[in-house]
Amino acid sequence: MTSMSGSRRDHSDCPLIGIRVLEVSTTRAARIAGQLLSDLGADVVRVVAPVRNTVIPADPGEVWWDRGKRLVPSGSDEIRNAAMEADVMVVDHTPAGLRASQLRAEDIQALNPELIHVWMPPYAATGRWAELEEDPLLLDAVGGVAGRYPCVEDRPVAPVVATTSILHGALGAGAAVAGLVGRNSTGSGHTAVVSGLHAAGTQMATMMIEGVDQPVFSPGRSVRSLPFWRMYQASDGQWFFLATLTPDLFIRALDALDRMDILVLPEVAGEFTNLMVVGSPGVHAVEQELESLFATEPCSHWIATFAAADVPCAPVRTRAEWAASDIVAANHGMTRIEHDVLGEVTMPDVPIAFSRSRVRAAHAAVAERPPASQLWTRRTRATSIQAPSTRRPLEGIRVIDAATFLAAPLVASLLADHGAEVIKVEPRNGDPYRAFTLSFIAVNQHKLGTALDLRTEPGRDTLLNLVRGADVLVENLRPGHLDKLGIGPEVLQREHPELVQCTVSAYGRAGDYATAPGFDPVFQSLSGMAAAQGGDAQPLAAPMPAHDTCTGALGALGVLAALYERGVTGVGQQVWVSLASTSIFLQGSELTSYLGRPEPQRGGMDHPGPAEGHRFYACTDGWIAVAAVGEGRAQALLHALGTGDLTEVESALATRSVEEALVLLSEHRVPACRVVEDKDALEDSFLQENRFSHIVSAPQFGRLRMVRALVQWGEDGEDKPGRSFTVGGDTREVLVDLGYTEARIDEILGVPRTEQEQEQENRVRTS
Repeated sequence: MTSMSGSRRDHSDCPLIGIRVLEVSTTRAARIAGQLLSDLGADVVRVVAPVRNTVIPADPGEVWWDRGKRLVPSGSDEIRNAAMEADVMVVDHTPAGLRASQLRAEDIQALNPELIHVWMPPYAATGRWAELEEDPLLLDAVGGVAGRYPCVEDRPVAPVVATTSILHGALGAGAAVAGLVGRNSTGSGHTAVVSGLHAAGTQMATMMIEGVDQPVFSPGRSVRSLPFWRMYQASDGQWFFLATLTPDLFIRALDALDRMDILVLPEVAGEFTNLMVVGSPGVHAVEQELESLFATEPCSHWIATFAAADVPCAPVRTRAEWAASDIVAANHGMTRIEHDVLGEVTMPDVPIAFSRSRVRAAHAAVAERPPASQLWTRRTRATSIQAPSTRRPLEGIRVIDAATFLAAPLVASLLADHGAEVIKVEPRNGDPYRAFTLSFIAVNQHKLGTALDLRTEPGRDTLLNLVRGADVLVENLRPGHLDKLGIGPEVLQREHPELVQCTVSAYGRAGDYATAPGFDPVFQSLSGMAAAQGGDAQPLAAPMPAHDTCTGALGALGVLAALYERGVTGVGQQVWVSLASTSIFLQGSELTSYLGRPEPQRGGMDHPGPAEGHRFYACTDGWIAVAAVGEGRAQALLHALGTGDLTEVESALATRSVEEALVLLSEHRVPACRVVEDKDALEDSFLQENRFSHIVSAPQFGRLRMVRALVQWGEDGEDKPGRSFTVGGDTREVLVDLGYTEARIDEILGVPRTEQEQEQENRVRTS
């Protein structure tokens, strides 16, 4: 094996060294979860059908999904025996398959109460679509992803990259390690359910929000989007994405263009809110001005202009250009392995870095044929083993979220779903992401809100005191900013050596780019994802923040691995994740390459799906997704519809209602499901049956329906109520708990003191 990273060592210092993982899987999500656990040092055994080393993988990503694992053929009895010696079991059966195989948590934990049991059903734990075979197209249909993609006609659009499934894998790995952290403190196992719907909910949480008492704003699905957040074409025909998410950033961009006059156009009248609704007069006027301006110079000119002004912007590139870029190289983004059949294979490397620990050097999966009794040596168990815990595994863990926008705060949000107490620390004027109030609430609904002015000594001292009493700090400040404040990593390590610090950035530690700003569509553009989605048409950036959400999941996984290792060593460390590294991970299948590999999928405008018979189809009253993959299923589809060719399926389904079509296809065992469309998506019966959403109250909006949870712990999945909070709304409560006096809190908050209060305070200090 040859590694391109140069930083990989023997895996004896990996965070999960000594952890045994039994992976019973067929889906890509569970296999990716196992891959990540192996990358972190666990001994992952994947149960497979009899292995033939000469078989070329059907999907190039399979080599990537299984790297570092042992592949062992085993029967159901052998699996149960192996589970008795495992620390973690990851299983991805449908509900019926789980029952039939006797691999439910209650079945296995009766044999091994210390086991962390992670069930990753392809869709959900119950409901009409729960028994469908895994297919990314179907998951994006029932999870609401396809119904939110930009489109020209009002129709669902098929993503060309299976971001929901990739995110599902990262969430599953995180739940496994969270369970291990909980076991460190209680000695008991834990039970988690991480479904495909949990992954869809994580990816769509900032978008799937509905008002119960009053309508709430929805940006729509226009390909053109909004003038401050969209693709533009330069004079040389090249495209770039202008990602000025907040008013301050857009003003900075206009200043760089010397076009501040745009803000005083009659249709804008100096109000940023007049640019927030697609198709409005303000949006149309600004688009015309900017489209005309950008058509006067080549793409490189505009990229240089915005880079000089520190404005987030990126040209559209191909996947090959991204893989060969200096940004990917600086982040050790790719590695090479030797494969028995394929020869040299290049693939994405591990997207998480640690200051003390290392990740495992990549190597191809190894096929073994030992009996289950020889997978691992038998362990001596304590005589008094407690039953699996019903608590969330991170109860008792405190997290300080000193981050802004989406990716980094989502790290803390996931830790909150695992049971941690999270205190969000905002600037006195609030997180800039509050400009998108509903999305902010969705991401931060399970946190306490404080506000500190870190430019002042009391603010910095208070943050340091908060961190001293915490287990984890999450931040996304520019490199060196904490050092300038006097609370950099070295200070934090000296003051609190057990602290785990998670640093989230746009470009990672990529040299000249390390301090540059960046948002999700910047990396959709740079990484080739937007070009692939657009196909031969213009590049298309997906509205769902796949890079942000997956970076959040990977950051949480890194924090959990560091917390688990801290439970062994007593020492914390720093964890790094970035949107740049995530962009490589998200396209792991597409960026895995070897001699003769097939070309990855490309899309097009209003892309319906990979092929005839495996795509979205219109019915008389809505849309369905059909996955007639393989010759047998294709013939079953034709037989069901009485047609002789797959090109006739569209017209045959167009005359039927959604329900008629689904019943007919089900009778012929053709996988298909309803597409959850944009309007009233959260009212869908399948989502409601799986408790996908809940009600959160916000003073300015009333009751809101939004995504409920990103993972389920225990059998009942007890709800954790969401809440809305104002800037600093919980500061006094948090600081009182920290031992601060009311007078000291007033000083920190800048509350004026009366002369009498000041005199009394002086007397106390003198005495």
